[in-house]
Amino acid sequence: MSFRRRDDSRSLPLMHDDFHMDRRGFLRGTAGGAAAIALASFLPAGCGAEYPAAERDAVDLKSLTPKEYAITKAAAEALLIGVPVKALTVASRIDRELSLVGDPVRSDFKTVVGLMEHLTPLGGRVRRFTSLDPAERLKYLRGWSRSRFNLRRGAFYGLKGFIYYFAYIDPATRPITRFQGPWPERLQFPVTPVDFGPVS
Repeated sequence: MSFRRRDDSRSLPLMHDDFHMDRRGFLRGTAGGAAAIALASFLPAGCGAEYPAAERDAVDLKSLTPKEYAITKAAAEALLIGVPVKALTVASRIDRELSLVGDPVRSDFKTVVGLMEHLTPLGGRVRRFTSLDPAERLKYLRGWSRSRFNLRRGAFYGLKGFIYYFAYIDPATRPITRFQGPWPERLQFPVTPVDFGPVS
């Protein structure tokens, strides 16, 4: 899937013009993607005690680790300020979808959230991403979205694409999007019994 950049400079663009994401993943075709995947393999896994969000939310994770869920939820909290969908709902939906779609999308997503969590020094911050407040997280994410490096932009837009999609499919966002719902919700056809006669 691909999205166009919005002209509103006050908000984050949906997707970069040259960015595309599909079932083949969204890092592997990006310059530096292989290096990022290799770097992510050296990042600390993190334990449940450090990242208690999934346990606190009573989420039965299917694909993400507690650490990855916590990072995803933290990103959703930052990106969805003012959107009437809970960050835990979005993170849970992403976890379920990744379990269905599998690799390479799943492994690319895991790489992205690991990099987001631990590369905060590149944005001038000493604390991990999940330790920042939502406003600081959003500033940090803006830095990735505007980076001159394709890898950082691709990572950001991949993460944001997931979060926005699984937020805005929620009926609670219809007053924002003005989407009236799928046609089965709006149109009701009368059910007419049909007599096909005797069946031999």
